[in-house]
Amino acid sequence: MKRLPTESIVHPPDEQQHRRCLSVARFCVWGMTLAMVVLLGRAAQLQWRPLGDVKQVADKRASSTRVLARRGSLMDRNGRLLAASKVGYRLYVDPAAIARPDVFAAKLAHAIGDDPVRIDRAIGQTDQDCRYLVLHHLITEAQAEAVRKAKLTGAVLDKRLVREYPAGALAGQLIGFVSRDHQGLDGVEYVLNDQLIGTSGSTRYMRDAARRAVWIDHHQREQPVAGRDVALSIDSVIQAVAEHELAAAAEHFKARRAEMIVMHARTGQVLSMVNWPSFDPNDGAQVDVELRRNRCITDPYEPGSIFKPLVFAAATAANVVTPDEMIDCTDSGFYVSPRGRRLRDTHAHGEITWRQVLAQSSNIGMAIVGQRLGIDRMYEGIRSFGMGQPSGVGLPGESAGIVNPRKRWNHYSETSVPMGQEVAVTPMQMTRAFSAFANDGLMVTPSILAADTEKPIYQRAIDPQTSRLVRHTLRQVMTEGTGRYRANSKMYHMW
Repeated sequence: MKRLPTESIVHPPDEQQHRRCLSVARFCVWGMTLAMVVLLGRAAQLQWRPLGDVKQVADKRASSTRVLARRGSLMDRNGRLLAASKVGYRLYVDPAAIARPDVFAAKLAHAIGDDPVRIDRAIGQTDQDCRYLVLHHLITEAQAEAVRKAKLTGAVLDKRLVREYPAGALAGQLIGFVSRDHQGLDGVEYVLNDQLIGTSGSTRYMRDAARRAVWIDHHQREQPVAGRDVALSIDSVIQAVAEHELAAAAEHFKARRAEMIVMHARTGQVLSMVNWPSFDPNDGAQVDVELRRNRCITDPYEPGSIFKPLVFAAATAANVVTPDEMIDCTDSGFYVSPRGRRLRDTHAHGEITWRQVLAQSSNIGMAIVGQRLGIDRMYEGIRSFGMGQPSGVGLPGESAGIVNPRKRWNHYSETSVPMGQEVAVTPMQMTRAFSAFANDGLMVTPSILAADTEKPIYQRAIDPQTSRLVRHTLRQVMTEGTGRYRANSKMYHMW
């Protein structure tokens, strides 16, 4: 039988169609595979090295939400809460999403108890491109719930942290207050801001064309870290009693201002720091800046007779006078210095001891011994008590007081400074100076932190013997001197 040529072999129609379909399928598979490889490569390139214009468009689709960290709380030495943060709500609207502003304003005003005309006017006066209009920086929980129930398109509740001061005006000038973004603006809130503020977190997510969140980038998500809680050295009970008593005294004597400090003489811890009139940190932004001043450290004043123990100590330590030496303060209560300076006492003392000069607060006796002490030793003596220097308490705006340079002192200074004139001090400086009389001549550095009890810092102001003499002499002020009627307590032995 004769064999046909290969070329003339004809496959059946079904087999040819099958081969054709198989070839097309292979082509499609390879084509799709290649397309997928190209797309994956492009996606990788856009992820790792996107072109500038592509990155710009992508960034417009991305949003980053800041997550505020809870600000640390402030407490007194016994754990009583003085300042704390809680979650509140800011109410804002998206004007572009509001179809009928008048109807929207009426419904929203009814929900939160506001004026619909004000809301409608605020929306109507915004720019066409405005998408964020704050109506209230802080609303109550009840108002927030009413807004949720109203389900108003365009009304948005934005969570925010709110700083609260549960004790109200208690120690207001010492504590200070914070801004809307929880940055300390005054007092302890300002000084300890870095410890209290914490670290804010953030969440980055992609949006679609309708600004809906479609994907969160977990690699760029940072959790907030809460701030540190801090215990202050003050005692809320002592602070409250001191504020009450100081207010009563200031109102009785019709004073414009008054300050009081209670400090632990051994450790330097401030147990109470009072300014009258006080202010409530809950309304800090609305209060006049002058009322917010912590005048215990910021405002120096001419001290007067309370300054006499410092010069008394300096003169005694310099041996220009002995404790029982008789000083002629004149029978008339009137004295003229060798340089013609005229001085008076409130009443005549005649001849009294150097101790009695301090106990009776004699201007004449202090001036006589001040001239003996001289300018140089007097200047060095009051500087050793920290006059003209900040106390080191670490609060903002502390004044160094006023002590004129040595070259500006003259013979008037010899008689003025012993009476507490020609110098200016802060209440904190005087409190620190008097701690030397309780610590055998060592001044303690004041602190407003409860954690500072372990390492008190001392500075030698006077020798121990002189310190004890001044301390016992000051006791005489309350037993036989100018403070025997009001300052001599029946409950506490002061010495």
